Amino acid sequence: MARILIAPDSFKGSATSRQVCDALTRGWLEVQTVDEIESAPFADGGEGTLDCIESVSASAVRIPIHVQGATGIDHSSSWLLVNGDTAVIEMATLCGITTVEKLDPLGAHSFGLGQAIKAALNDDRVREILVAVGGSASTDGGTGALSALGFTFMDADGLAVGLGGTHLHAIKTITPPDQIASVERGIKVLVDVQSPLIGMTGAAHIFAPQKGADTEQVDFLDIGLAHLLSLVGVGDKPGYGAAGGVSFGLSTLLGASVVSGVHTIAAVIDLEEKIKKADCVITGEGSFDSQSFSGKVVGYIAEVAQRNNVPMMIACGVNKNGDDPSIISLVDLAPSVESAKSESEKWLIEAGKKLAARFHH
Repeated sequence: MARILIAPDSFKGSATSRQVCDALTRGWLEVQTVDEIESAPFADGGEGTLDCIESVSASAVRIPIHVQGATGIDHSSSWLLVNGDTAVIEMATLCGITTVEKLDPLGAHSFGLGQAIKAALNDDRVREILVAVGGSASTDGGTGALSALGFTFMDADGLAVGLGGTHLHAIKTITPPDQIASVERGIKVLVDVQSPLIGMTGAAHIFAPQKGADTEQVDFLDIGLAHLLSLVGVGDKPGYGAAGGVSFGLSTLLGASVVSGVHTIAAVIDLEEKIKKADCVITGEGSFDSQSFSGKVVGYIAEVAQRNNVPMMIACGVNKNGDDPSIISLVDLAPSVESAKSESEKWLIEAGKKLAARFHH
């Protein structure tokens, strides 16, 4: 009998990390019937972060909240209280790209994220706030979230500017609230990218096209972010470009720390200990490519597994990193890319069978 740890990221648009775990487990146990399997759905600070932490934390409690979505439509959501004193907030569920019916690259904003942070700041139980910002729909430099927290962004006439990246260039003064609640261990912004705020590798140029922006809008948003950066009066840094610049706004104006999402979440769910106890760890993601080793789930698990001499296997939607018997791609199993995406559960079960057949304990 072998101890197998399954700790994948989600396959975006096809399966959640929990669904990936369940399907791989079913396939593996069809071949290696007596193995002991532990599931640890994982995330790097983007979509699925709450589900990931909730599934492995017995003490996690969902706290319901009503927030404004990225395009201004109110909806019900939640944040997570973990270990009795840590708030985990996921931007993707509050005002993320999957919550909007129609993309609005210039008008979308992060106000709902600020509403959730405010709720956590005002909760007497909370000593630390973790903000997972992946999967955002906006490019507003965090001004929406900060507006919800009491900051005022005014134009040359002394009037508050509207929400969304379209208004960044009009901001002339930034007024902080008279007072704002704080928490003992601070606010940490969990990021999975090292992009700066502005420029060709910044928030607008790299990520705004995914949020519906055309070339002209990308340039317009980049100019707005550059204007905001000069107003705040700090130098640009890697990580500031995460979530349309939300990490920049929360860091420079709210005093939050920008940290690695994957390392922080791994610590919360005690992932390294789980890997140490395993005879094999299986991880995966939708696209296994050169980016997988830059602050992502697969790269982190590979590093920890190697350090602890634990064999690692990978199930992925598509493999762009070269052939290896320890890597199974759904695209190679399915008759088409469309089938691999739409019938991901079926092909993940098949992947689980193939990985199990290739593993020798």
